[in-house]
Amino acid sequence: MFRKLSLLLLFLLSLAANLQAQGIVVHQKDGTLAIFASEDVDYVSTVPEEDCYIFGTWYLGFWKNGSNVIHFDGKEYMAFAGKEMQWGGNSDEPKNYSIRYNERSNYFIATNVTSRTDVLRWVIARQTSDLLVLREGETYRYFYRSRDEAENAIMELDPPSHNESSDIDVIMRYATGKTKSALTPMGQHFENRHVTTDEDRAWLQNPNNEPEMVAGLTRWVRKTVKLYPYDDPVPADVNQHAIGDCCAMAVLASMAYLYPDFIKHIITDNGDNTYTIAMYDPQGEPVSVCVTNKFLCDNSGTIGQVTGKNNAITWATVLEKAIMKWQTCYEVSSVEGIGTEHVSPLFTGNGESFAFSPNSLYTSELKLAIEYCLSEGMICVGGFNVGDLQCGKLKSVTGHAFTYMLSNNESSIFAMRNPWGIEDVDGVLEIPDQRTIVQTIDARIVSPGAAAPYLRADLKPYSPPAFVRRSTDIGVAPRLLNRMKTHPNSTELW
Repeated sequence: MFRKLSLLLLFLLSLAANLQAQGIVVHQKDGTLAIFASEDVDYVSTVPEEDCYIFGTWYLGFWKNGSNVIHFDGKEYMAFAGKEMQWGGNSDEPKNYSIRYNERSNYFIATNVTSRTDVLRWVIARQTSDLLVLREGETYRYFYRSRDEAENAIMELDPPSHNESSDIDVIMRYATGKTKSALTPMGQHFENRHVTTDEDRAWLQNPNNEPEMVAGLTRWVRKTVKLYPYDDPVPADVNQHAIGDCCAMAVLASMAYLYPDFIKHIITDNGDNTYTIAMYDPQGEPVSVCVTNKFLCDNSGTIGQVTGKNNAITWATVLEKAIMKWQTCYEVSSVEGIGTEHVSPLFTGNGESFAFSPNSLYTSELKLAIEYCLSEGMICVGGFNVGDLQCGKLKSVTGHAFTYMLSNNESSIFAMRNPWGIEDVDGVLEIPDQRTIVQTIDARIVSPGAAAPYLRADLKPYSPPAFVRRSTDIGVAPRLLNRMKTHPNSTELW
């Protein structure tokens, strides 16, 4: 495979006397040249031909185990040179290994030169000029020739093992992660939780009792509230800023999309800069939560909570504060990283939910499932396990939640709204009929509960209202954007 290697490297030795002045030029048999500046080269050595099972530097693009796939940013690499290997990019210091190949079994054993207990036994599952697949048990790692290739690689998985179906009853059999509880209508996450006392009700109904602060925000600042800037609640009223509660914001956007009149039903404007929200406790019993028009801000007074367009304080800001106050009382989950099935039942009283994992359904099946669930008024929230996939004008983001919607685009199977509300499309990603993209998407679907009677009779694709972006618009907090980069494979949604 690498018969020319020894001759080429021996040829390099003849250039050693001129390294400082001219660098290294490798003349390959196919007529191409590889040039290395002299200041970048410490030494030149030859590698015996029989040692070259794998050679060169390979960058990690994907990690795969069954239908579970994690995409990486290309920083992690393996550099092979004969019987030596270096594994770097995933720690402060690269790890060096000595390698022993087994020619007949097509696997190698790599032993860490400083820690003899660190031993890798990997099969060379596939190797081409551009792709290297290494298998460890049932885990496959896909490496590429360049970091850019690894970062942008899209791997098509084997299709689901079942036969493709157009029967929604059959499709629903593939749902997992069901949260229906025999103990509380709120779902399994609310089982055996704190039972509301008279003191709890009094505390929740007193608007002067503020929730615990989150996300490094430090001040409660009084703001002017306009509950419904567009007369009715719309997803455009939901624009996440500094708090890592994307699932909660995706739920609120879904509520505005599916049943805006329900939102108006559960919020009472008391006329004195306070608002009472009809909610449910962990046992599924009604409870009232009252909040003021003071909202969580940073030291400069800039609001960190969700707002509408142009920083408008809307119904969404009020409901987010109500969620924060509810969690302060009952402590079922933290506000940041809160899950879809933890949020929806706070307002609907029903936490029965289920999920579809990435690549568990064919494209046509996922499309049918989403359309069916939306038609039934179910809260539909999902995410991606691969980032930077082009979906209309916007790209996918990992570790983040999106609201499922019908699409206005004939070439899209459905739409998914990013609660950041970015660009003139209000954060809406148009999901194309492309398996390499659809296979990266999951879904968490929650029953509508008390919201069911308020479902729109004419559910249509979402068309964002007209709005003008301003230079003073807050946008997404840098801490959330940075977290997406530093935690690309986190299962916690922010």
